[in-house]
Amino acid sequence: MMATAKAALEWMRGVRQPCRMAATTWRWTRNAHAHQEAAWRERLSCLGPGCLVVHAQPRAKTIRLEAYSDRPQSLRQLARILGGTVDRLDAEKIAARANAPRRPLRIGRKLGVIDTNGAWPDKLPRPEILLRISSAMAFGTGEHATTSACLRYLVDEAKSCPAGWTCLDLGTGSGILAIAAEKFGATKVRAIDYDPRAVKAAKENVARNRACRVNLTKGDLLKWNTGRVRYRVVLANVFSEVLRAAAPRIARSVAPGGCLMLSGILRAQETGVLRTFRPLGFRLESAARRGKWVTLRLRAR
Repeated sequence: MMATAKAALEWMRGVRQPCRMAATTWRWTRNAHAHQEAAWRERLSCLGPGCLVVHAQPRAKTIRLEAYSDRPQSLRQLARILGGTVDRLDAEKIAARANAPRRPLRIGRKLGVIDTNGAWPDKLPRPEILLRISSAMAFGTGEHATTSACLRYLVDEAKSCPAGWTCLDLGTGSGILAIAAEKFGATKVRAIDYDPRAVKAAKENVARNRACRVNLTKGDLLKWNTGRVRYRVVLANVFSEVLRAAAPRIARSVAPGGCLMLSGILRAQETGVLRTFRPLGFRLESAARRGKWVTLRLRAR
């Protein structure tokens, strides 16, 4: 490993911190050769879970690396060591854009999603289940490819679930998947997220949609205690780096024969995620690919 990378590792060991979206967040960005992706992931692993985002396209020669922190001096030091640029993100503006009026979303005939103050268009057939979702500072209102793919898989999986089935939603964000699971018949739904803002937003959405069987708590997926409880359906829509790091914990939460839906995966990361989960007792049933994103539907053996 080059000397600058060694220096970066020593520096990052001293500044490692969990990544949360503060009122003002800073972003470090750098382009790199695609064939060096594994090396860069290793170098930047000391940033901590969820801090590194790798943007990659199939057959592209370059990738874009991004790291986030609420401490600009840390990222500026990273840029001095490894190159790249640092810019400022305003979380309030990001949230405002996320909560701008959205078009109604329909998932098949069964599910529809609208804004908290929106109305389902009279000219469209009304779905059986209509959710009112506000993202606030949380991720997941249904439009993103990762969330919509999970919703479509969830609609399909619920048809074959026995009465009294249970669901676990890891990285719940706005709570949309957990709420949908209850509306599809789950009698017990547990949802966790690391970000307290997401938990707050999800609780508001749970109350708004009267999802009384959803239990929401703050938790770190990398430290979360699975206990002895197993779930018929487990959803994990988080960064692929976190999926792979938390794979043993996630695997232990799935009941025998249960369904595991993994999302937040870029196409270039699909093979690596499958290589991580297959030895843990899962087989791939199907994959939904939309743009650069992949959602995997796995079955516990």
